[in-house]
Amino acid sequence: MAYGRHESFYLRDKWISKGMKSINNDPRFFYDNDGFEKIGLGKNMVRSLRFWLLAMDIMTETEEKTHVLTELGQLVYESDRLLQKNETVSILHYHLVCNYNDLATVFYWYFNVYKETLTQRPDLKKSFRTWVKNNEPKQVSEKSLDRDIDVLIQLYTKNANENDPEDFIFSPFTKINLIKEEPSEDKYENIRKISPEVENIGLIALYYVLLRYAFENDIELISLDEIINENFLWGKVFNLSRNRIIEALNKLTNHETFPIEYVRTNNLDNVKVSKINPIDYLCHEFNKDIERMASTNGV
Repeated sequence: MAYGRHESFYLRDKWISKGMKSINNDPRFFYDNDGFEKIGLGKNMVRSLRFWLLAMDIMTETEEKTHVLTELGQLVYESDRLLQKNETVSILHYHLVCNYNDLATVFYWYFNVYKETLTQRPDLKKSFRTWVKNNEPKQVSEKSLDRDIDVLIQLYTKNANENDPEDFIFSPFTKINLIKEEPSEDKYENIRKISPEVENIGLIALYYVLLRYAFENDIELISLDEIINENFLWGKVFNLSRNRIIEALNKLTNHETFPIEYVRTNNLDNVKVSKINPIDYLCHEFNKDIERMASTNGV
């Protein structure tokens, strides 16, 4: 498990694009002492950017101490490097929450383990500290854990300042609407998990998550109860309610190329997904969008 690797910076708009361009130009960019001058960020911000790219599975580190884009990273770079599509952000959120590189413990914990939908920052920090203490063999600084909670909240709630048109410091993750800060009568604001509209997440991202789950567990059928309740599936990763999960599944039965099927076995509702590699599926969908845009623009 890892904590505090973000240097207390939530992901800023256009950081992902800057980082991907930099390692494509120079695979040793993050080992360049002057790299921060080339990218126009502070030294700590560059270290933070390195964390976000690794934690979201956009890039990987080689044995030669260089960085290269993953298959997912290359696809994002070619199709939506500015993170303008909700689907792209939702997919990166999913990879962050899955914590494959063991770099993003707080995100894994908040979406998969922590059950409260409404809390306040001090209680949230206390719960995370308690969980880490019970699950981490080494001692971790409480300040580091508290900063993890602060960055988590900022990542999903930091919008541009509407009253200041020159304030462009905002997170692209706010567009998927998963966490909201609300006024309260107490000293602290309420932190609420939001069940977003299916359109906020995007059907492409939702289907990709099902394909990843089926691929990694070597299964063909996924039960509705799993989709609602299991770690790394829709109910937890995206805070989706049962009704919205069913709404999305119904829409995916009409997918023009890879429709899912409902299958009832042992009195359980299951869905059967197509046998396609998850990245191949994304390539199909994103390339289709690119072709559609080119057609619309008369290219």
